[in-house]
Amino acid sequence: MSEPPPRTLLLLLRHGETDRNAAGRSQGRDDPPLNARGRQQAGEAARALAPLRPAAVYSSDASRARDTAAAVAVACGLEARVDPRLAELDHGELDGLTGAELRERYPELLEVWRGPGGPSLVLPGGESLEQSRARMVAAATEIGERHGGESVVVVSHNLALRTLACEALGAPLTAARRLRLDLCSLTIVELRPGEPWAVVALNRTCDAGLSAVAAR
Repeated sequence: MSEPPPRTLLLLLRHGETDRNAAGRSQGRDDPPLNARGRQQAGEAARALAPLRPAAVYSSDASRARDTAAAVAVACGLEARVDPRLAELDHGELDGLTGAELRERYPELLEVWRGPGGPSLVLPGGESLEQSRARMVAAATEIGERHGGESVVVVSHNLALRTLACEALGAPLTAARRLRLDLCSLTIVELRPGEPWAVVALNRTCDAGLSAVAAR
């Protein structure tokens, strides 16, 4: 019996908290830094991920992701690499708004967003989930091919990572709204050449149990 193709593990880490997160405001391409809690979360993630010995750490170009990635990279003896394709969904004019403000100013848009046409909806001045998924899948595929048989940390953002989770689950993008990825949580996706992606873990907090999950 032939050996199975080597697996690559993408350790998909959402960035730590910012004041914008704490206030419940949307956060796309605006660039608020990590707050004190976010820096603490990044340190906890770094300590949890270091035993997995990732071969590389990648990050979007947003400071909240770069600083989270930097903490992980230092703990792993690596240097974080920036890939702008890992950016959050561009919220455009919706950036910085609370849920209540969104409902008041864009009620018709939110109705479309929540419906079957939501993934193709281009946000005013921003982009669509379909556009976000295309660049995220391209980046993840390229990273996986570059690091065959290795584990790689990829630090990105809420909606952007949800599009990758949908891809790995074989689910439509409308399912992204039904996924929850907490701040500084880890989702692990397995890549094998010629096979569909597989989800190993979803929305895991960065605790000591991660090593056992990733080793399966």
